[in-house]
Amino acid sequence: MEFRVNEKEKEKIDRAISKSGLTQSEYLRQRALGYEPKAALPDDFFVCCEQLDRLSRKPFSKDVNDAALAVLQKMNKVLTEGGA
Repeated sequence: MEFRVNEKEKEKIDRAISKSGLTQSEYLRQRALGYEPKAALPDDFFVCCEQLDRLSRKPFSKDVNDAALAVLQKMNKVLTEGGA
């Protein structure tokens, strides 16, 4: 099956495919069948979750609070910019 798109449309489709974690074929198949694939969370997000989990086991202190804030800021960057 083939179809035509302009360059801007192709870039938008490619970004959506990349965010979904699916192959191009699977993404397009799901969209054609009416499904909306969800964006896959990057591995760095789960690394941040593990860091927060380890911090949550420590007694509260300013250092732990500052470290948790830094991890949350990193997590936000991962989710909004796609990288740590």
